[in-house]
Amino acid sequence: MNITFVKNIKNKKAQVWIETVLYLLIGLAIIGAVLAFVRPKIAEIQDKIVIDQSLELLKNLDDEITQVWNNGEGNKQIEEVEINKGEIKIDALKNEIVYTLKDSKVVYSQLGTPANLTGNIQVLTEKKGSSQDVSLRLKYGNNLNLLYQNEDGEKIFTKSPTAYKWSIQNNGSAININEV
Repeated sequence: MNITFVKNIKNKKAQVWIETVLYLLIGLAIIGAVLAFVRPKIAEIQDKIVIDQSLELLKNLDDEITQVWNNGEGNKQIEEVEINKGEIKIDALKNEIVYTLKDSKVVYSQLGTPANLTGNIQVLTEKKGSSQDVSLRLKYGNNLNLLYQNEDGEKIFTKSPTAYKWSIQNNGSAININEV
C-alpha cells in the first residue's frame, strides 16, 4: 500500500507539470493569434496618424507661405518642419510641396484618384503591391512662384530625429524657401 501511494504522488507531480506546459503553450498560441490580427490594424492606425499630422503640417506651411506673400516683399518667417516618417519634396519647377508616405498600410483616399482636401492640398493614394503610397500635394500652380535656394529645382527632405528649419521669404516675384 505504501508503494502505490508513492506512485500516485509521482504521477500527480508529472500530471501537474504536463498541465502547466500545455496551458502555457495554449496561452502563447492565443497571444500569437491575437497579435497576428491586431498588429496590421496598429500599423494602419499609426500610418493614418502620420498622414493626418503631415496634412496639418502642409496646412500650416500653406498658411505661412500665404501670409508671407500677402505681407509683401521682404517679409520672412521661420518654420520648423518635423518629418517622422515619409519624405517632403519641394518641387520649385512645379510650384508645389509634396509629402509622400510609401508602403502605407492605410488607404487614405480613393485609389488612383486625386482628391482635393482643403485649399491647395490634394491627396492621392496609389496601390503598390500589398501596401499603398500616399501623397499629399500642396499645389500653387501659376498662382505663386516657388523657389528653393533661389532656384527652380527640387529638394527632398527625409525622416530626421530633429526638425528642419525653413526660412520662407517673399523676394517680390517669388516665395523663396531656404534651409536654415
